[in-house]
This record gives sequence, C-alpha cells and structure tokens, in this order.
Amino acid sequence: MAIVFLQLACGPAPYQVVEVANRCSLHLDGDDDFVDLGTIVAGSPMMLAGSPFTLSAWFRQEPGGDPYQRILDKSDGVLGRNGYALAVDPGEKRIHLYVHGGKKGGDFISVGGAYRMGAWHHVAVVAREGGLEIWLDGRRDGRASYESGSHALPADIATTARLGTWNHEPGRELKGWLDEVAVWNTDLTGDSIEAIYSARGRGDLSRDWGPYDSSGALVAWWRMEAGPGDDSPPPITDSSGKNAPGRPMPDPASANTPTFDCQSVP
Repeated sequence: MAIVFLQLACGPAPYQVVEVANRCSLHLDGDDDFVDLGTIVAGSPMMLAGSPFTLSAWFRQEPGGDPYQRILDKSDGVLGRNGYALAVDPGEKRIHLYVHGGKKGGDFISVGGAYRMGAWHHVAVVAREGGLEIWLDGRRDGRASYESGSHALPADIATTARLGTWNHEPGRELKGWLDEVAVWNTDLTGDSIEAIYSARGRGDLSRDWGPYDSSGALVAWWRMEAGPGDDSPPPITDSSGKNAPGRPMPDPASANTPTFDCQSVP
C-alpha cells in the first residue's frame, strides 16, 4: 500500500490517495464468459432495496459482440426488472443504467458516442432520491436522459446477479475487459467520483482518502487480481469485506472461462 498525491483539475489543493496495486484485469470473450455472483436475497448488502446507490467500473470494450453488453446485472428480466443493471452498447457507444422498483422503472442513457472502442474508460452511475446520473471518465453527462420509463430505486425482490452478462436470455455478454467493479449503498458525490477516476484503479476504496469518504458504504468491490502465477481465475475475490465473491463461468475447470490479463489495466 502506498500514499500518493493527486490534484483535481478544478481543485486548489492536492490530497493523499491511499493506493493499492492494480496488476490485472479480467478479460471476457463476448460469447459465454461471465462471473456468477449468486442469488441476491433479502438482507444482502447488494439488494439496495429502495436505497440510493452507486456502481463504478473500469471497462475496455472490443469491437463487435452483443448489444447492451452488461457490466453488472442484478435482475430477473429485461431493463433491470426487479433490480438494477449497468450496460455499455458497442453500436451507439452509450452507457445504460436500468433501475426497476418492482412496479416501474426506467432505462437511463448517456449521449451516443460517449466512449472510444479499445480504450480504458471509467464509468460511474448514481441513483439519487430524485434522479439518476451517468459519469464517464470523471465527468457527469449533463445530457443523459430516459430512453424509456421513469425514476425508481431498486425493488426488494430476490434475483440472481452477474458480471459480464444478464440473467435470463443469451445475447448481452461483455466483449472486452473489466476491472475494479464496485457497489455502494449510497449516492457518491461528484468529487468522490472524480477522485476515483483520477486514481486510475489504484485508490483503496475500503478506506477514506481525499474527497472520497464513503468506504463505510462500500458493499462489493471486485478487483480482478490474479494470485501469484495464476493464469485461470479462482473465485473472484470481493475486497469490500462484505463476502460477495464471484464464480467464473461457464466452467472454471475448462479452458472456456474468463481469464486474468496482467498486461492490460487502466
């Protein structure tokens, strides 16, 4: 662990970042690779029932593959039904945030052409009491809007959850890399999101530092770090301390599974 100094472009004073090593990311083939997070039941920190929340991830998307590729999906139907989902669409290069409260929900989207294929990007999506926000590479998309539906916070309904795909029908597999995927049961401030982006995946989200002061609200944090000399993923560790490990699928015992890539990180 190290402490480094960063200074936001709009801020007058530097701050200390409590730093962690970021050595690897997770590559998914866009066919059938994903990480199974199990069933999210009542009382699980990831249920986020009726709560403001934040999802954050680094992603690097490859050309082609499915539309509306999932980064994280906790739902039992399309459009994040009975939960929430974060997706990136390679066709229009839009971010999608789906939130559904059991009876109603919405598909909240960024502007088209929001990101560049083949490059690392940081996305953070925020559900506040009064509305949703999409942040890309440390900047809020002020033109993000509802493509369909309206504001809701997640339902208190058990569903399964996955990284890299959704839970019901095939056709939403992520093609590319994921790193530093995190979930909070609070709506992070803009300053916190800017600080996390500036740290480039090397900020310790389990401790407060600088503008980031929400470590106590962290409910999941998948760092995608390989063990020493390990080329095939064991269970994906949850570094939040809330015990939400992920199982690489379709079969960790076969060659057909997500792989750690220690040559490509943000």
